[in-house]
Amino acid sequence: MNKNLFFGTIITLFLATAGWTYYTFGVAGKEISTLESELEEINSRFNELAMVSESYDDFKLRFAEKVAEFDTLQNIIPDNQGYSEVLEEIRQTAEKHKLQIISLAPSLNDTYPALYAEMKIPKNHLECYPVQIKFYGDYLTIGSFLDDIIELKYQVNIANLKIETEMEHGGMLTCELNLYTYIFIAGA
Repeated sequence: MNKNLFFGTIITLFLATAGWTYYTFGVAGKEISTLESELEEINSRFNELAMVSESYDDFKLRFAEKVAEFDTLQNIIPDNQGYSEVLEEIRQTAEKHKLQIISLAPSLNDTYPALYAEMKIPKNHLECYPVQIKFYGDYLTIGSFLDDIIELKYQVNIANLKIETEMEHGGMLTCELNLYTYIFIAGA
């Protein structure tokens, strides 16, 4: 009987060790490897978020600058009193490039009114006014003038451009240009 008890204890210990080994390496091992891979993913995501949070202040600063740029058009677009300055700047740019202005005709009819009716006009908005300009010049001076006009992108946009050769004016080019100019209206 002592022998049976001894072998029974040995078999029980052997089965317990085998069960523990199977559970540790077989069942729990798979769970541990799954948990380790999930922990790796979490650490990787944490590192990504740490990099993003480091740049959050830069992002916040850029966002504030964009809000200031887009919401306060008043800093970029002239108001009613400043509109004549835009026209004067166009005229001075033409003179700077020694273009002979034939006509400079702004139209004071807003080209956006139908749009405002649909939008239920916000308190601050833009009005768009076309300007027709006709002048003489050579190819290079016209190109330089257009380069300078493009730099006024928040105040002036080029709509139509027509260039013709004028033989009776010493080979000069005649340029007809339609521009769109903008006025900021606050609290309208």
